[in-house]
Amino acid sequence: MKSLNWFKRTRAAKDSQSGITLLHLWREFLPLSLSDITMACGDPLMTTTLAHLPEARMNIAAVGIGRTLAIFFESPIIMILHASNALAPTQASRRALWRFVLFAGGSLSFLLMVLALPIVFNLVGYSLLGIPATLAPTVQQVLILVGLWPFAIAWRRYFQGLLIFHGHGGAMAQASLWRLGTVVGILSLGWLQVGIPGAVLAGLSLVLGVIVEAIVVTWFAKRLNILTVLPGNETEVSLPQNLPQVWKFYWPLANSMMVAWGGRTLLVGLIARSYDANLALAAWPAAWGMVVVISNSTRMVQQMIIKYRHKLSDRRLLKFTLSVGGTCSLVLLLMATTPWGNLLIRGFIGSDPELIDRIRPVLLVCTLQPLFVAILNAAQGFLVSDGRTGSVNLATWLGTGALLLVAWVGVSSGAGWGEWWGAIAMLSSMVVEIGFLLIQHRLRCSN
Repeated sequence: MKSLNWFKRTRAAKDSQSGITLLHLWREFLPLSLSDITMACGDPLMTTTLAHLPEARMNIAAVGIGRTLAIFFESPIIMILHASNALAPTQASRRALWRFVLFAGGSLSFLLMVLALPIVFNLVGYSLLGIPATLAPTVQQVLILVGLWPFAIAWRRYFQGLLIFHGHGGAMAQASLWRLGTVVGILSLGWLQVGIPGAVLAGLSLVLGVIVEAIVVTWFAKRLNILTVLPGNETEVSLPQNLPQVWKFYWPLANSMMVAWGGRTLLVGLIARSYDANLALAAWPAAWGMVVVISNSTRMVQQMIIKYRHKLSDRRLLKFTLSVGGTCSLVLLLMATTPWGNLLIRGFIGSDPELIDRIRPVLLVCTLQPLFVAILNAAQGFLVSDGRTGSVNLATWLGTGALLLVAWVGVSSGAGWGEWWGAIAMLSSMVVEIGFLLIQHRLRCSN
């Protein structure tokens, strides 16, 4: 009992001495979250534009598949942001990570371009994913357009990590608005009826938007003079100092994202094998795009956890996490159940009543997704800040296994829509992953 009281006093003392309140955390979090929100807004904006252009369902489905494949090739460098934040304290670790970013980003962009070659795409698209022949040419066209996507993402995330480390979340938010403005500008050509195919507009908006954002965050990093650690400011910590050490630190994180997005790519393949494949492949990216706009706004919780892990108690950080996730889940619930939410969906999809009827059940099923994403990112942040990236990797494997198992059982049963089983599978994978990570964190705290 004495040890428990000592722990509680220590936790309270840590919170009071820091002077950092939940309101302070929210104020710092919101600009970071704006970056993810504006990035996620690109999906519904694309869907809205495509829904008002010729061959709407085909283009929505093809762009959804193409974007999923592009993100799979991006997946190994998704965690560059986290690594850049964690490795920012020393100049040697920054330099080593930068070399890794250039090599990894360039290699992944090259491989994505290779996938667009007919001989390779025919093998992967038809045989592995089961993409319908009517969609394949458009998917291939999208892949050609987004070839530079992984390299631009890797570049952008490196500098975003430095901005977060130095407390310049506002600069990230401004850069994300430049990206959103670029996306809106390109997609507006579709509304002007200039004759450019919808899939081409969507592909160009994806890649040019992220290139513009990468340029802007680089400019901010130089302007704010945060590219180098000033003499005397380096933190005395043991961090990777060269490429082999960076690889050892980063590989579990990269592998976890490859597994996660590999699973989501295969999920598209399973939905493509549902009894209502053509409609399900259009409904899934449309519905999931709306879910992601809300749930992605919670992802920067992880960066807050990493930054304040040793300054605040775990309880205060978890309270902050639940407040963020709960608020966003409430927004999604209102979108799925209220008249104004229905109006928003209709404005988003256009005059396709069948597609609208397929989207609302997915939104309702995914109501808890934002809360789950917040908790998942918090749990990952606790373990990453302790250097336990291997546990994050193992949790992703378990979650992805649950994702594919649930989706396969559901689609094979022939009961229910393909996109509905996709939503059930995503939630199931989150529950498994969160459960494992929280157990690992609890074991760590008890040792």
